[in-house]
This record gives sequence, structure tokens and C-alpha cells, in this order.
Amino acid sequence: MNTSEASNIIMQEVKANISSGANAGGGIDDFCTIWPRAKPILDFLAGLALLIPGLGATAGAVLRGLIKVGDQIAQETCP
Repeated sequence: MNTSEASNIIMQEVKANISSGANAGGGIDDFCTIWPRAKPILDFLAGLALLIPGLGATAGAVLRGLIKVGDQIAQETCP
């Protein structure tokens, strides 16, 4: 499974949870508040992970995929 496929699956799950009201805690408003602060931290960690030999490249790629998914969610759901 590549990053694009994983992103599509996650987006489908997020949309299903939003439409069914299955959000835990504060819901999408919390995400829209937290994401702008979390993204730079994840970006830094992804860059840092790339410097670690071995699994660092994989971890960096996973974090970059998470950032991509977070951006898509923010774009589609946040005002």
C-alpha cells in the first residue's frame, strides 16, 4: 500500500466518522484548532527521522504521509 492509497482510506474513515457523529471528544473543531500547531512539529520530526540510519527513512515517510492526510482533512473540513 502506498501513501496515496493509505491517504484515501483514512479520508474515507474520517468522513464516515464525521457524518455519523462518531467523533470522540470535541470533534472536528478540536482538530481545526490543533492541526496548525501540530503540523510544524510533525514536519520537524519527519526531517529529523530522515537523519536516523535504518528505519529513519521509513519513519520520515510515514510522518510525511500523516502530514499529507492532515492537510487534506483540514482542507476539507476546517473553515
